[in-house]
Amino acid sequence: MAKRIVTKIGDVFCVDIDNQCKRYFQYIVNDMEQLNSSVIRVFKLHYPIDYKPIIDDIVKDEVEFYAHTVLRAGIVNNAWYKVGKSKDLGGDEYMDVLFGIAQACMGDSPTNIKWVDPVENWYVWHINEPSVRIGRLTEEYRHVEMGPVMSYISIVDRLRYGHYTNKFPGY
Repeated sequence: MAKRIVTKIGDVFCVDIDNQCKRYFQYIVNDMEQLNSSVIRVFKLHYPIDYKPIIDDIVKDEVEFYAHTVLRAGIVNNAWYKVGKSKDLGGDEYMDVLFGIAQACMGDSPTNIKWVDPVENWYVWHINEPSVRIGRLTEEYRHVEMGPVMSYISIVDRLRYGHYTNKFPGY
């Protein structure tokens, strides 16, 4: 029987990067606007591989990026593991994070959909707020975090390389 996996807001996770360093992130909120997915804040510091986590120090680090992901998939596939929990969720700074996504279709109902160039069809939103269509991703919005629910592989790639390795239209 598979082990039951329980994750809770505040949980802190570790990712071992190529047996060279450790990176940490924290599960901070669910975003109803993006499939009720888990939102994580990923910390900047790279720690030695033999580092014993001090949760209070980890969560005080500067945030490198925010992302939507499925925590369970990363746990089941041994991409990350829980190391502790903190009530310090970084205040409400996550409310200022702007997410964006390009869509290849648009319409006002399931029977009225048309295919469009995703480069010209970007949507942006703040966590748990409705998305807004902005069309082309202009310089004004170049700071958006990629908003799709990212696979554990994409999260680990960004931790490893400093960017996502998959491509996003118009980004």
